Amino acid sequence: MARPCTMTGHFRGLAGALLLLSALSGPAQAQRVEDGSDAVIGKSAAEAILVMVGERFGALDPKVTALRKAEGSWVCGSVNVKNRDGLYIGERGFVADPASAFFGRVPEGPELLNPRAEGFQALERIRQLYFAMCLD
Repeated sequence: MARPCTMTGHFRGLAGALLLLSALSGPAQAQRVEDGSDAVIGKSAAEAILVMVGERFGALDPKVTALRKAEGSWVCGSVNVKNRDGLYIGERGFVADPASAFFGRVPEGPELLNPRAEGFQALERIRQLYFAMCLD
């Protein structure tokens, strides 16, 4: 009588262990600033930004660039994330305040079409903050 192949069981066990490890590791974080602009805002502010970006976009493999100081402790920058197909969708600006842990990515036009939509006021605030502090 032939022995059944147990290789499938080994792969299943390995996949389960990897899944458990990723679940225990906590929220994903953006690992680094892609263009070195973190030197402009300082190490602690850059680390705070990376944590905020990781909490919001960690599963989407975010790339952070163009960090620069704004008013007070506010920071402006860009983040690029992957879509469902695994392709980067293009950089979008963000405004963040590490002191208050506020982070807002600039909304796209369709997100602002209906002023009665849930969350519209928060998205509009982000847009106004970005335009006031981040555009030259």
